[in-house]
Amino acid sequence: MKAWSSMSSYPDQIKYLPDRQEKLHKRQFELKALEESCESSSGPGSDDVVVSVDDWSRPFEWDSQADDIRFNVFGISKYRANQRELINTIMSGRDVLVIMAAGGGKSLCYQLPAVLRDGVALVVSPLFSLIQDQVIGLAALGIPAFMLTSTTIKENEKFMYKALEKGGDELKILYVTPEKISKSKIFMSKLEKCHHAGCLSLISIDVSLQCFPTCSML
Repeated sequence: MKAWSSMSSYPDQIKYLPDRQEKLHKRQFELKALEESCESSSGPGSDDVVVSVDDWSRPFEWDSQADDIRFNVFGISKYRANQRELINTIMSGRDVLVIMAAGGGKSLCYQLPAVLRDGVALVVSPLFSLIQDQVIGLAALGIPAFMLTSTTIKENEKFMYKALEKGGDELKILYVTPEKISKSKIFMSKLEKCHHAGCLSLISIDVSLQCFPTCSML
């Protein structure tokens, strides 16, 4: 009875097929017209804007200053693969997603623009040991870098909050953990003031693959 009931509904379904076919033909015609319109608008003599891929290895106005900071501050004689292009992209105000192997030099890609730009750069990292190493290394180079975590003493915390609001040269790179961002309303308030004052130069999220749990294939 179930099989017969299913078969008996076919005539009702079939009678709707011409309507569906007509709608599909209409949609096909619309898509064809749209395709032809796009082809004609992108042809020679078109007034439409042609989107091109930017060449991030070309000369930029900050090249000389960036090279000076790279060599005289960071002590690096030349860029590694893709570093210069990434730095130019960030300096141009673009959002960037970077995936690099360990030791590929991704830290320089946000540290150099942080020094080159005015204001404070915020770096978010879940690895306390990485934050500590980065801050010690930058401080040794004379770059005002600090970390704000749950272990930061109150005196240092107050100094960093004031530096955030001022946006001066006392603080160039501030490292924080995700927990600090999610749990500290005071920090988020100071960061918002820093942003509204135009003193937040960039935000970098530095995450290692070690931070993600391993997943087994099913």
